[in-house]
Amino acid sequence: MIEEFLKDRFEALARGDYAAVYNSYAADAPLLGQFADIDEYVDFARNNLSRIQVVDWSCVDQRQLAEDRVECLLAMELSVDGASQYFYESALLIRGGDGWRYHSAQKLGADDFSGTPEQIRFDHFDKAMEKIRF
Repeated sequence: MIEEFLKDRFEALARGDYAAVYNSYAADAPLLGQFADIDEYVDFARNNLSRIQVVDWSCVDQRQLAEDRVECLLAMELSVDGASQYFYESALLIRGGDGWRYHSAQKLGADDFSGTPEQIRFDHFDKAMEKIRF
């Protein structure tokens, strides 16, 4: 169920369906507070996310926080203006009446973690200096 939710979300991002990405967020997601409505988010995403191509992604690990809360450790290979790079997320997913929703994530880039996707672990996020969740 979680894997299907993530697959749908990444596929929406890959095809530029930013309305579907917006609708995948939990109602109390911090990101949604930055936009007045879905149209404002879609405009933002078209202007800022369209340069990013999802080359590959995987859910490396999961940890259950509560019955309705799971953290997923995601490894993503993204191409930005033709340059490929890895990013990692510790994504918080919350299950509600309508299924799983994306709440927020702590992110690490190549400057924060230089290992391979197979080597990333939750403790890399737990020990990170900046614990900002987006």
